[in-house]
Amino acid sequence: MSLTSESREDGVMTSRLERALFFAFVAIAVAGLLPRGSVSIESTNVFASLMLVVTMGAAVLLGAPQRAYGLFCAALSILVVMSLWIFLQTVDLSATGFANPGWPEANSASGRSGGTISVAPADTLSALIQIAAPFVAFMGGLVFCHSEARASSMLRALAISAGIVATLSLVQYLVFPNYLLFWEKRDYLRNFTAVFVNRNTAATFLGFTTVLLSGLLWQSEQEGTLTALFRRLTAEKPVRKSRGTGQVILLLCLLVPTFAGLMLTQSRAGIASTFVAMLFFLTYLVATRQQSSRYASPVRSRQTRSRLIAMAAVLAGLIAIGLVFSGRVILRAEVGGMDESRLCVAAGILRAISDYPLTGMGFGTFEAGFPAYRSAECSIEGVWDRAHNFYLEGTLGLGAIFLVSLVIAVGALMKSFMTGLRERRKARIYPAMGIAILILAMLHSALDFSLQLPGLALFFAAVLAPLASISLGRTKRSGSTR
Repeated sequence: MSLTSESREDGVMTSRLERALFFAFVAIAVAGLLPRGSVSIESTNVFASLMLVVTMGAAVLLGAPQRAYGLFCAALSILVVMSLWIFLQTVDLSATGFANPGWPEANSASGRSGGTISVAPADTLSALIQIAAPFVAFMGGLVFCHSEARASSMLRALAISAGIVATLSLVQYLVFPNYLLFWEKRDYLRNFTAVFVNRNTAATFLGFTTVLLSGLLWQSEQEGTLTALFRRLTAEKPVRKSRGTGQVILLLCLLVPTFAGLMLTQSRAGIASTFVAMLFFLTYLVATRQQSSRYASPVRSRQTRSRLIAMAAVLAGLIAIGLVFSGRVILRAEVGGMDESRLCVAAGILRAISDYPLTGMGFGTFEAGFPAYRSAECSIEGVWDRAHNFYLEGTLGLGAIFLVSLVIAVGALMKSFMTGLRERRKARIYPAMGIAILILAMLHSALDFSLQLPGLALFFAAVLAPLASISLGRTKRSGSTR
C-alpha cells in the first residue's frame, strides 16, 4: 500500500471520527435537558462525564481552536481558577482565620477539630462538576467549530433539536398533561413546563429556542428561501421549488409550537425577558438589513418589499399566537403582582453575603447555609434549596471571585459578538443571536434559577460556542466586504 493511499485512509478515518464526536456532542447537549434538566446528581454526573470525554477526544483529534483561541483560553483560565478556589474552600483553614465562624460551635458538638470556608465541604466538592460542565461544553464547542460550515451546522443541529424537544413536549402536555416524559408531574400542573419541573426554567429554554429558530428563519429570508416559499404559496402559477424550502418549513413548524409553549408557561419573568431579547434582535436586524445584503443591486432592492411582506406575515403570526395565549399571563401579573417572598429571601441572602463578601460560604451550600439567614417575616412555605437569583447565589457561594469571573466571561463574550457585528457583514445574524441570548439569560437569571440547572447550563454553553466562533471567524477580503 502506497503512502498516498495510507494518508487518504487516515484522513477518511479522522473525518469519520470527527463526525461521530460532533453528533455525540450535539446529542449530549440536548439529551441533558430531558431528565428534567439533569436536576439530579446522577444525571449531572453522567452528562458532564460524557461531555468531558467527547471534548477531550475532539481536542486530541483537532487541537486547540484557531478561530477563537483567545476565548478558549479565557474560558479555560476561569475554569481553572474557580476550580482551585472551590477546592480551597474545602481545605482546613482554621489557622488562617478564613474558616467559617460557625465551625467552632459545630466542632464542640461533634468532637472534631478544624474548619473550612465551606459550611458543607462535601457538598462543595460534589458541586464542582456543576460549574465545570458548561465550561467544558463551551470549550468543546469551540474546538468543533473550526470552520464556518461546521459552526453553522452545529447551531442548526442544536436549534432544530431543541425545537423538536419543545414541540414534542407540547404535544405530550396536550395529550398527557400530568407527565414529564416518563415521570409523573407533581408541580405546576396547570402550566406547560416542557421537560422541566419549573415553568420558569422551561420559559428560559423556550426563549433560547425561539431566538435560535427566529434567527435561522431570518437567515433563510436573507438567502431568499423564505421569500420563495411565500411566492409559491401566493402565486397563481407554479413556481420552481428553491433549495432549502424544506428546512424553512421545518423551522416554521417548530417555531410556532415553541412560541406557543413559551406563552403557556405563564412565566412572567421568562416571557418578559424573551420579549426584551427579541425586541433587540429584530430591531437590530431590521435596522441593518440592507447592509447585510450580499449585493446592493437594483434587482435586489426591488425584492425588498416582497421579503419584508414575508417576514411581516411570520411576525404577525407570532404576535397573534402571543395575544391568544398571553391572557392568563397578564391576569397572573395583575393578580399576583411582585413576589414578596422572593424579595424577602433576597434580603436574607444579601445579609449572608455581607458576612462573607470575599470568601463566600462554599459553592453548592445554599440549602445548608441559607436557613440561618432566613427571616421569620418571610413565607415559611417550602424549602429554599436554590436562590431565585443566579448572581446572589453565585456570590454567596463563591464570594468576590464569582463576580470577577462573571464580568470577565460576559465581557469576553460581548467583545466577541461586538467584533462579529462590526466585521461579519453577511454573517451578522449570528453575533446578534448571541447578544439576544445573553440578554435573555442575564435578565431572567436575576429573578429565577434557570442557569443553575446543569442540563440547561450545558445547552446554553453549547449554543454560545458556535455563535462566538462565527463572530470571530476570519476570511480573506476579496474586493467586497464580508
